[in-house]
Amino acid sequence: MMSRFVAFDHNRLLIDGRPRVLMCASLFPFRVPREQWKQRLQAVKSIGYHAIDVYIPWNFHETEPDIWNFEGQHDIEEFLRLTHEVGLYALVRPGPYICSEWDGGAIPAWVSTNGKTHVRQYDDAFLGEVRKWYGKIMPIIARQQYRGADADDGGVVILVQADNELDFYACHEPGKYIGALASMMRSYGVDVPIIACAGQGDMLRAGGTAEDVSPAVNLYPGDNDVDVDAQVRYYRRAADTYDVPLVVTETNRWHRTLRRLVGNGARFVGPFLQVSGWDFDYGTSVNNWGRVEAYMTHDYDFGGVIDPTGQERPDADDARRLCSIIDALGERLASATISDDRLTGIHLDSAEGDRFDETRVGVAVGSLDLHGGGRLLTFTNVSDDAADIRIGDAPDDALSDGGYPALTLPAGAGAMVVAGLPLGDGMMLRATSGELIELDESGHTLTLSAPTMAPGRFGAIIRPAHGIKADDIHIHTDALTAHMVNGDIVVQGDHGTATIGQGQSSWRITFTQPEHHVVLGCAPHSSVRSVAISLDWPSWTLCDGDVLHDALPLEDMGVYSGAGRYRAATNMRGALGVVLHNAADTVNVRCGNSGTDWQACGGVDAWIPFNEPVADDTKDIVVTTRIWGHSNFDDTRLNALRLNGKRGMCGAMSIERVLDIGSGWRVGYNRTDPDNAERLRENGLVLGDAPVPRCGFGSRSTTAWPHALVYTRTLSLGGASACLHIEHGQTRCEVRVGGRTIGIITPLAPTLWLGEVPDGSELSIVVNRMWGEDAGRIALLVGDELTGWTCESQGLKELRASCARATYVRASLPVLVPGGEGRWIRVPGASIRGSEYSNNTIVRFDGEGLQLTAFTDEYCLGRVVLGPLPGTVFAGGRGDLFVVPHGEGDLMLYAESTRERGGTLRGIMLGGSVDR
Repeated sequence: MMSRFVAFDHNRLLIDGRPRVLMCASLFPFRVPREQWKQRLQAVKSIGYHAIDVYIPWNFHETEPDIWNFEGQHDIEEFLRLTHEVGLYALVRPGPYICSEWDGGAIPAWVSTNGKTHVRQYDDAFLGEVRKWYGKIMPIIARQQYRGADADDGGVVILVQADNELDFYACHEPGKYIGALASMMRSYGVDVPIIACAGQGDMLRAGGTAEDVSPAVNLYPGDNDVDVDAQVRYYRRAADTYDVPLVVTETNRWHRTLRRLVGNGARFVGPFLQVSGWDFDYGTSVNNWGRVEAYMTHDYDFGGVIDPTGQERPDADDARRLCSIIDALGERLASATISDDRLTGIHLDSAEGDRFDETRVGVAVGSLDLHGGGRLLTFTNVSDDAADIRIGDAPDDALSDGGYPALTLPAGAGAMVVAGLPLGDGMMLRATSGELIELDESGHTLTLSAPTMAPGRFGAIIRPAHGIKADDIHIHTDALTAHMVNGDIVVQGDHGTATIGQGQSSWRITFTQPEHHVVLGCAPHSSVRSVAISLDWPSWTLCDGDVLHDALPLEDMGVYSGAGRYRAATNMRGALGVVLHNAADTVNVRCGNSGTDWQACGGVDAWIPFNEPVADDTKDIVVTTRIWGHSNFDDTRLNALRLNGKRGMCGAMSIERVLDIGSGWRVGYNRTDPDNAERLRENGLVLGDAPVPRCGFGSRSTTAWPHALVYTRTLSLGGASACLHIEHGQTRCEVRVGGRTIGIITPLAPTLWLGEVPDGSELSIVVNRMWGEDAGRIALLVGDELTGWTCESQGLKELRASCARATYVRASLPVLVPGGEGRWIRVPGASIRGSEYSNNTIVRFDGEGLQLTAFTDEYCLGRVVLGPLPGTVFAGGRGDLFVVPHGEGDLMLYAESTRERGGTLRGIMLGGSVDR
């Protein structure tokens, strides 16, 4: 049985039988300290929002295979109860995949990397794993469903989402997959609407064919694009074809843009990450933001209206204004339709001609026909100039002649105004250049306010009820004027109250200016002058098995977070460097007393040259790999960016010779693609065969683009092992040895493991060039594969144990950490408390060459890397701070050197603002 309390009625969202337009803020309890959950919920409520969007990460609750946690920070049901207490609705999004820049998109690594399940597919093995998760979370969601405003057991859940943005993923049968998830949800008692959101606008591929599932969409337009309004209208009409309201599950955060979504027919608007947060423990992911690849920071902050400490940002005032407009119009807006004559009667004073051209003038217009009469007009000026907008039958209509009030929008401003709005008893708000923020028809009161982005004097034209005369207009302040023109009442001014009519039938019209509630504050800046340090090193735990012939990925040994340390007994004397096979995420190598700087790898083969050849005999080689997180996307360009991508490494090769093989290549057509060869001939790329041309690698000059040619040479390496490396290459190269396909070299993966190469093997490389790209400088890295590996792991358990047993001595800054070593640094709790503001303390650092992992009494606050980390960038937040919650005592930092020459912590700064 479907819910009686929440329903989709064609293009309307009904709650308790009433159509609603809802503003929804992302608020993720796993990213906010439990003690601060209620404060964040109240912050959302205080800006006028109606609902929250809640991701529920599978791997946050199944912390190890078949080990579940729903207590403390993990108590999602308590969070939903608090949501009800504060008075908000909730859209819950339990996955199984959530994205959210969270480790693995919330799919546990032991599920995604086990080689048996096909994640996010209509696959029995994967759906079986999902059933275990749903068996835990769905009963909680079902209990917390909305049961009406007066229900004693009323919950908050009004919508449930299946999976997330499936149209980004190569799902073979999206309708069946989403349908299977929805069927499971229903079997556990979920009766509210189930939605499936499209991440890049493809509603059908996101699950649009699934029975009992309604499509939704995520919209991320450019804030300054004129086209935003048209994009919203496009998807409003698309939703109409599915006979559902336009539910925008994610979108931009700026309220000038959010007005445009509301003003063009969206019924549910969910700006993503409107409440910023924090990834505790090892919850971060890697993905392709900014570059391939990027590490997500522990501070998860896209500039939403609530910052990571729970404080409002300036846009909060405009959030209140938008929500006031929505609430004032109520069911009129919630049942509104897109105007057919959207631009009729709209004129720009500076424009030439009568036709209003949005693209040319840089002013976008949204228009809705309100239920019961009237229009809501949404204007957005994305141009560099102020715009004087008039609404009327002709562009020269003047206020005194019965035209509509002029609306002056500064550059970059927006406004939402009503026109032709019936008020009852024969009265009508014909037009206004102010925004309607309160309307009580039974109490005969309305409040208009100057647009938040265009404060100052404004006006309104009111068609009075029959019989109203000039003597029936009463002004209660000198800041307003009112007079009758052609039977209409014209009110102008900046603030004050006017009463129109007599007795109980009179209307009270209030003019106001935008209110500013946001108070920006922070603790004063201070510096930590003394700390304590400890030389205690966290221990390592031996992984299963004492000796491994080949190195295995960490997940194959049951390690899903933290670090893995591989060791093989070998003499590396004379080695020029090593190639690591399928290495991820952050790696470094030590031979004897020397080592390499940390660098990020993308799960591909990585050539790591030493600064100089190893001069002395060594007993072993040690390769340390550190998991930053599993990818929350699925990007085939790097193995580490696949949803099933593994961490650690699959082997290493000691390199003893680097052979330049840039010359001596025979060039020909790709015999495996004869059709392409024929097309190249037709386009003028004709190759002779008497003799076969011999040239440099990738050097064939031609006028035919694009093209793919094969470069071939014979290898004689004495049976040694080798890797191929192309420096500065910009092409895609398909590599074969002895006719066997080995793999691909790209600019993102310039090294390829060949393994043992028999003498006389033919090395063939198909070079794909689109438009003259440089093929690069090619070399063979020749050496020996290393075997006999052992592996140890180190995670939060080992770090916490070391933190607990460490003994400290007082020290002053700077603190130096030698290459290959770590130090515990303790910041006194008294210093932290002294710089607290609104239950949090902001801590920043001055230093370089260090990774800091932070602990308090209750939390691991995550990691901050000081200085660059070659091979990656940091995205998703600032990456330069920790936020310490109230009452957490000392701050304990485990500082590891990321550079062989050592790292330095010069200063620790407390206080200040997140947005410094």
